[in-house]
Amino acid sequence: MCKINLTKAALWCTAISPFLLTACVDDSYDLSKDIDMTITVGGNLGIPGSGTEEFTLEDIMDLDDPDNSILQADATTGDYSLLKSESGDPASIDIEGVKVDAPECEETDELLDFEAPANIGDEVEATVDNATTNFTFEKTDIENVTSISSAAVDGTADLTLRFESTDVNQITLKEGFTVDIEMEGQAEANTIEFVLDESKEPNVHNYYEINGQTIRFIQNQNVSANGILRIPIRFIRIGNFPDGQGMQGQTFSMKVNVIANGTAATTGLAMGNVQATLWTGADVSEFTLTEVTGYFDPNIEDITVDPVTIEDVPDFLNESDNSLDIKNPCIKLALSNNAPIDVNLTGKLVRIKGGTEDLTEPIKIGRENPNDENAIILHKGNGEENEPTVSTYYISREDMGVADDPANHIYYIVEPRIGELIKNIPDEIRMNDITAEALNEEYTIALAEDGGLTTYTVETEYELNAPLQFGPELVINYKDTIDNWHSDLEDISFKKAIVEMEAINGIPLNFNIDATPINVDGEAISDVTVNIVQGNIKPGNKIKGGAGTATESPIMLELISNNGSIENLDGLRITLSANTQGAADAVLNKNMTLQLNNIRIRIEGGVTIDMN
Repeated sequence: MCKINLTKAALWCTAISPFLLTACVDDSYDLSKDIDMTITVGGNLGIPGSGTEEFTLEDIMDLDDPDNSILQADATTGDYSLLKSESGDPASIDIEGVKVDAPECEETDELLDFEAPANIGDEVEATVDNATTNFTFEKTDIENVTSISSAAVDGTADLTLRFESTDVNQITLKEGFTVDIEMEGQAEANTIEFVLDESKEPNVHNYYEINGQTIRFIQNQNVSANGILRIPIRFIRIGNFPDGQGMQGQTFSMKVNVIANGTAATTGLAMGNVQATLWTGADVSEFTLTEVTGYFDPNIEDITVDPVTIEDVPDFLNESDNSLDIKNPCIKLALSNNAPIDVNLTGKLVRIKGGTEDLTEPIKIGRENPNDENAIILHKGNGEENEPTVSTYYISREDMGVADDPANHIYYIVEPRIGELIKNIPDEIRMNDITAEALNEEYTIALAEDGGLTTYTVETEYELNAPLQFGPELVINYKDTIDNWHSDLEDISFKKAIVEMEAINGIPLNFNIDATPINVDGEAISDVTVNIVQGNIKPGNKIKGGAGTATESPIMLELISNNGSIENLDGLRITLSANTQGAADAVLNKNMTLQLNNIRIRIEGGVTIDMN
């Protein structure tokens, strides 16, 4: 195929212009020396055979800019691939925090009725029975959290108890007095978890203990008239929401009841029964969800990947009528995600030729259903530091024979249409219409403590890797022009010439030769016919200086004048058609060889030389 390109000087110097190019022909055959007339030499003339050096596919490729070419040879093996990679700008995954304003809490009163003491100064008691006050947390227009099973929270409250009375100056809430904090309607324990807030009162544990959702007094607490008893707590977790609470659409709500029970005591007076009004309430701060276990719908920025541009393609691959039946091209997608949430990605691969998409329909990658075996999932990041997880997908035309490696997030997908991307070399390969959606699964995600955005990053890289190993539908037509013969042949005419050689082929492709004679204007000469007497080069498989076997195929081209004289011949326009008929199932390697041996010419019927 490419032999002609690299050896045309040697071939045609020996075969077509033997009489004039003395560097290639023995002087004994130089008919132009010391002859000053037009002569005709009859009979059949032969030129001794010559040959070329063994050369490699790397020589044949003759890339102008190898570093930027899509055609690359593996540094270790030398195997050729169409290889090009691109990346996209980082895209963000944003999850907005949830910060709830401090609710208003109205105090609730309960009348305490102390009976008259038996003796003045005796302690008298009254029962506090489910004295309840409540407040509601509510936040609307929440965008990214759709459901909450439980959440770590940051919020504080001072539970307050005070009394009013015209009869007594102090009451005592007895040891064993309790304050329960519950969600209204809760059916399960531990819907609200809280601790005593030592930051507000360092010795608070000397007075109270917490058991589940109950604060229990471990010693008597005195409350003076017009004074307030404050129990500081810090909320740490919420969950097990009753119906109608938690997330409802885009609204978060939580109604909290504070329920006091126990015994209140005071000193009896002579006047008999006395009364006091006990007020229960709470001073509550704003409320932030710092970590949520639930379902999410984050804002995912459009994910983009730069087009793969195809540059410096060897001519033999880039002809418009080629059909590159590459056996198993592969698209590698490496997707880095440091968000604590899995993302399902879909997209379309298209090829651009001449500025337009020219596939009948795009090649879909990924699946809308994330449970599909061909779905493409950006697996969530690792750990508290949000280290990114790289999920790698190999999308190939045929099974690559490698098992998935879920532990390392490596997966293999078969998509038979991948070969269409490079069946004929395009100008660009693009990934369009990329969509990304969080999986509808439960995750635990830390949210910004100030209620603002938490931003994560997705990075994408993809690579086209198509080893030059061909299937049965391969059609490669390499076209070249061998010309500039006219300056040597303008004084020579002949009727018939036969060019012969042996092609020693170590390339695993079968080649057929065709040729058309041309004049100095590059136009086909209708008066000269090129007959391909023997034009098939059989496939081989040989590495230069290494293993393998080359085949030897005889080649014979016959140039015949249709009007009795071949004139104005400037060269040949040749076509080498490659296919895989009889070829080994091998990848083209830069060190595979081709050699033309024993190149010779026979001119039949004599030549006429005008030496004047």
